[in-house]
Amino acid sequence: STGWRKSPFVKGRQYKVSHTFDSLRDSFSHGEILVYRDQTYSPYDCMTGFIFADARGTTKVIDLHDDQPLSLITKHLK
Repeated sequence: STGWRKSPFVKGRQYKVSHTFDSLRDSFSHGEILVYRDQTYSPYDCMTGFIFADARGTTKVIDLHDDQPLSLITKHLK
């Protein structure tokens, strides 16, 4: 399931990491280029996972808890 959040990202579009940060599962480096793939939702964890691919095609996920605003992740990607 994709959950209740509307994704701020467009599938297939490239995003550049504006500064280094860590997410629950992955780390992201300043200048890294990511391609948005999809989102998923875990009702058990109350989290939305925004799924990206890096330059090597490796899946990287930014997780956001239901209590957290989208701005916590959108500020990291341009």
